[in-house]
Amino acid sequence: MINVEENLREICRRKGLRLSDVADRVGAGQSNLINSVKGNPKLSTLQDIADALNISVSELLTMRPEAAAGIVIIDGQTYQLSKPAAATVQLPSFTHYDTLREEIKVFIKKCVDGSEPASKMGIVETLEVFSLIYDPAASKFFLSLCYADGKTLTNIYDKFEFCDWKEGDSEEDAIWDLADVTEEIINDIEGWVPSKLQTK
Repeated sequence: MINVEENLREICRRKGLRLSDVADRVGAGQSNLINSVKGNPKLSTLQDIADALNISVSELLTMRPEAAAGIVIIDGQTYQLSKPAAATVQLPSFTHYDTLREEIKVFIKKCVDGSEPASKMGIVETLEVFSLIYDPAASKFFLSLCYADGKTLTNIYDKFEFCDWKEGDSEEDAIWDLADVTEEIINDIEGWVPSKLQTK
């Protein structure tokens, strides 16, 4: 489990700051600041502290200057999934919509060109976890987004709603309209995620 207090102290040390400096920036006393990051800190608290330090929340949680390779909040506990092991899954973190768009576009094309079930998961900078699953037998994509507070949203994209029909085509001949389904999925992710992701 991630120890935010230790990370905060280390980041302050690296930046030549005292905890009292950070506490002043977030409008709290030093002891309140320390207490606020113990146990299960609120996402809003982490964001305030990260803003005061001019870093991302993922850097506060991982002490890495780049976006974390993976962070998951389960039952209020924050876990870093950046070290692959037999019992963990590494989830990529996306900080820009442009990168996310390109990854989704490549994934969808690969799914449609192949015939195997596939899935893509990731974490966006605002700590929402998304999963996109392709089921070739059902000719459907399934998109789910799990917010840090546990709320989830799901959408289904059926081939027959996003297909490029030609005159005389049967259902077996229907071809995914890659541009349409890709755009719809990306628009849904962008619409569901708080607008902290940026374009490059």
